[in-house]
Amino acid sequence: MTGPRDIVAAMSRREAVRLLGAGFMVALPATTTDASWQAPAPGNRPPSFPKGSVIRTVLKDVPPEMLAGGVTLVHEHLSQSRPFPFRQPPNMRVSSSDAARPHIWGPTGSDVAVLTKEVEAAHKDGVTCIVDAGTRDLGRNIENLRQIARQVSDVHIVAGGGLWTQVAYPPDIATKTDEQIAEDFFREATAERWGMIGEIGSSLPMHPDERKVLRAAARLHIRTGLPLMTHTPHAGCGPCALEQLAILESAGVDMRKMCIGHLSDIMDDPRAETHKAVAKRGAFVGLDTAAIRTDKIPQQLVVLLALLEAGYEDQVLLSSDLDPDGQYQQMKQAGGPGFARSLTVFVPKLREAGVKESTIHKMTVDNPRRFLVFVPRPPA
Repeated sequence: MTGPRDIVAAMSRREAVRLLGAGFMVALPATTTDASWQAPAPGNRPPSFPKGSVIRTVLKDVPPEMLAGGVTLVHEHLSQSRPFPFRQPPNMRVSSSDAARPHIWGPTGSDVAVLTKEVEAAHKDGVTCIVDAGTRDLGRNIENLRQIARQVSDVHIVAGGGLWTQVAYPPDIATKTDEQIAEDFFREATAERWGMIGEIGSSLPMHPDERKVLRAAARLHIRTGLPLMTHTPHAGCGPCALEQLAILESAGVDMRKMCIGHLSDIMDDPRAETHKAVAKRGAFVGLDTAAIRTDKIPQQLVVLLALLEAGYEDQVLLSSDLDPDGQYQQMKQAGGPGFARSLTVFVPKLREAGVKESTIHKMTVDNPRRFLVFVPRPPA
């Protein structure tokens, strides 16, 4: 069995000693389970939800209790129907993983057949809900999501929506106001049954049009109550996260319904100061690229353990941001772990690090429900 000290081998000596001394990395019994998800640990009280709360899937509204029986992945990509139309403006730095990627399967019905099998495989691993964080400018196909949801009735599919980053925006965004973009979002959210706004992103540095789109997303959130998730650059950018937080908070977003995404990509913040600053304001911390790269796992563990040590277990969301367009090798059908990667690869590392089952259950089952749930508001 891999021991706690093996897990921290890639960490700095100082940070490893600090975590070990704090009691977070503790030895486990000689026998452990390989199950990726387990029933709630005794004493783990389920969350309560306001009257009328729902989680909106692409097919229907469901009560949050329906997602209590398995794991929810809050940030994946199930269906994109065309290559990304990236355009890099002058003086804008885009990380390699945010750059153009080849489209593997093409805009055909075969996408649905392939991804349906992947969703079925994720269900066998313990997944009961997958949130597609695709957006219009990334070519997300809402009808494909509906077909997958109909064919895999055991897994609820939630659609995000909006616009990703300026490198992919439609040309008319430059001339529209945030009010006009928000109205577009409202029409799309109604027609496509969004259960989340996002992923709404920003670049390095943030473009003025991205600020405008963030404000538009805030307007839609206030109008509908829908939760909101952001995209920060995969290069890892703490200031970007805090800038997004400031814009959305000043625009009136309820911090309890917001997640700052990709904070698991920040590799130069071992004490998780950025992550704690986000959580302190009441927002969810998106550790939503968990284990997508195995070389990042040790540092991602350091960050998560620091958050848990600081008492922020109620505000952690886990997922992998798996995108079949550029990561087909991660699919089950290609020999990879599939969409449940954060559950089957990362969560066992948490157990080895001594994280309690009740805490794991909270981060994988209860926190996602608390983020996604909302009380629908009557049309304005």
